[in-house]
Amino acid sequence: MKRAGIDIFWHRGVVLVLVLAIIGWFGLTSLSAAEKSAPTELNIAIPCLTAIEQPWITSLIQALERVKAEKPHGLTINWNISENIAPADAERVMKQYAKSGKYGIILDHGTYPEADAKLSKEYPDILWAFTGSGHNPLGGNGYWLDVYLHEPAYLCGIIAGMMTKSNVIGAVASFPYPNVDLPINGFIAGAKSVNPDIKIRMTYLNSWWDPPKGKQSALAQIAAGADFIYAERFGPFEACKEKGKLAFGHFVDQNSLAPDVVVSSPVARWDPDLRTIIDAWWDHETKGKPYDAPMERIVFFMKDDGSELAPYHSLADKIPPEVKAAVNKAKADIMSGKLKVPFNVKQIIPD
Repeated sequence: MKRAGIDIFWHRGVVLVLVLAIIGWFGLTSLSAAEKSAPTELNIAIPCLTAIEQPWITSLIQALERVKAEKPHGLTINWNISENIAPADAERVMKQYAKSGKYGIILDHGTYPEADAKLSKEYPDILWAFTGSGHNPLGGNGYWLDVYLHEPAYLCGIIAGMMTKSNVIGAVASFPYPNVDLPINGFIAGAKSVNPDIKIRMTYLNSWWDPPKGKQSALAQIAAGADFIYAERFGPFEACKEKGKLAFGHFVDQNSLAPDVVVSSPVARWDPDLRTIIDAWWDHETKGKPYDAPMERIVFFMKDDGSELAPYHSLADKIPPEVKAAVNKAKADIMSGKLKVPFNVKQIIPD
């Protein structure tokens, strides 16, 4: 009986070990299969309203390059950009992207709200993202992204307000739209925070792309006394170079375009926006998590890496130490939350 008991115990032990081994093998096999099924690439389609030279587009490309280098979730990220897509043609182009089955994210960087609303319902497994003004929140798989530059523009205004010799500053912009007026109002607020005598010259080009008109507008502002120009569009740098005045860029670090003219630039950083939609796409693909876009814009402020002030580059020596100190203090106060730059989207009325 003793021998039988030992045999029974031994056989049961062998069976238990075998069962555990089989369970473990299946578990490892399932894990291996899951790992193999996880995507290794993400393709993003980006229809744009203008040419990629437009800083609005360039800022997104630069952010894509930075995020791609991070390899979020181990992904290789590729993108395909279509330039100069007119609103009337947007739905056709975006639908071609969707029907191809190649793209996990379609990112409208040109303001096509009707096409976004329609196609996001037709293709619920694609993450649809759209940027800037002119949209409505969609929720679900429709993510509204934006960047606000009023905080670094405020810092540019401090420079202009403290260094101006005429007490007149100017701005050349595209249209009187909220996203356009917000940074310029920030620039003006920064200038007036250190110099209440500031007067503003303002020109809207009523065009997204007209460098010759931008130059002529800046020349007119300089003739009217402006010695610093906020260039929301291309053109003013050439005017400032001809007349020996200084300017600020917009959306990207534009110093390389006119090193003797561009003091600094408010820079848009789409990086956290991109990480947000990539994470949402990943969770949907790997965990089956439903898309759940908020019913509002996704915006990251300066303290959250949503914007920054470009370096002074070779013009650093022309900025007095007290000006740099004022900018650094204001920046620290913005980052800590002590300074709240006014969120003003009203159309600018020149003085």
